[in-house]
Amino acid sequence: MGFYDDFDNKPKKKSGGNLTSWVAVALVSAVIGSGTTLVMVPKLINANVINVNGNNSSSHTSTTAGSTAIGNATNMSVNVNTGITEAVNKVKPAIVGVSNMQKQKDFFGRTKTNEDEVGTGSGVLFDAKGYIITNNHVVDGADDVQVSLPDGKKIQAKVLGTDFYTDLAVLKVDPNDVKDITPAKLGNSDSLTIGEPAIAIGNPLGAKFAQTVTVGVISALNRELPVTDEQSGQEVYSMNVIQTDAAINPGNSGGALVNINGEVVGINSAKIATSGVEGIGFSIPITEAEPIVQQLIDKGKIDRPVMGITPVNLSDLSARQKPADVSVDTGVVIYDISDYAKKAGLAVGDVITKIDDTQVDDQIALRKALYKKQPGDKITVEFYRGKDKKTITMTLGKQGDVK
Repeated sequence: MGFYDDFDNKPKKKSGGNLTSWVAVALVSAVIGSGTTLVMVPKLINANVINVNGNNSSSHTSTTAGSTAIGNATNMSVNVNTGITEAVNKVKPAIVGVSNMQKQKDFFGRTKTNEDEVGTGSGVLFDAKGYIITNNHVVDGADDVQVSLPDGKKIQAKVLGTDFYTDLAVLKVDPNDVKDITPAKLGNSDSLTIGEPAIAIGNPLGAKFAQTVTVGVISALNRELPVTDEQSGQEVYSMNVIQTDAAINPGNSGGALVNINGEVVGINSAKIATSGVEGIGFSIPITEAEPIVQQLIDKGKIDRPVMGITPVNLSDLSARQKPADVSVDTGVVIYDISDYAKKAGLAVGDVITKIDDTQVDDQIALRKALYKKQPGDKITVEFYRGKDKKTITMTLGKQGDVK
């Protein structure tokens, strides 16, 4: 059997009538109702029909899992110490601001004596000795570098070394200035999986938004980010980077990408800033950054291996410029050569197609294959001389020594 409310089906009474009679009825009803309440409520309380808190030992009070319920009211307590907040608390104190200070020229072209801040970024203190990782483009061209600590204090920093190809730089500050800061722990970017949490910490837009935390996921691994020579405008290298949707904005460069364990797994470097594109940022894998950072600390530069050749892309040459009888469409043509490479068995016009087991289609692929090596390492070079495919083994030289 159902219960139906047929109130809306009842005929509506017309408005009007005697106002005095309506007021009288209302007053009588109120008096009767109040009197009944005064008489009945004490009797209902004594009969335990109505419970009043504190009136008896069976008060409706219970506590479960951090919440307290009294009658119909509930006070909830929520534990906000999640894995993300714990990870942030481990790394955040080690995130600093980095200011690029340069001497500018006045209206008459004279160099000013004071320095102006021409750019800001972020950095990660990773060693109690005062070593800080940041991006090369953050400190590029700086006459001086200042580091802003979490408490707002600004200190001088020395640039130990920079690397254009990997966009990394290492700074050094006085250890006494950072003795109260726990350095960030570096993790293993090789163990990352797509979809796991990613936390970006840095100083977007400068000190005003210092130590901003944004959260997302690892969107993709092994993305290729082009490195362009500013003078020529040509792409000269390709960085392997981590893609994340954790918000990365100007000023975040050089900051940390952190995993759920509170370990730095990447150094934030860039984002796609095209209109209509959101949530595509890139970070340098820390496992690839570490050997570069160590060389910058030890030597102040990267000793990259060289073959002693000047290469050009085969695909960039016209039919008339290509070597005669070449039987491949892609590769690197030796345009000029040193005595070092000649002794190894190479010649002008040879088309290099493979270094060890790595296919070489252009100069970028050649550099990536070589920069995984060290001076003194031996490599196998596969190349074409006319229609003939040849292979040699040569020892890589040191940049600056090979002529």
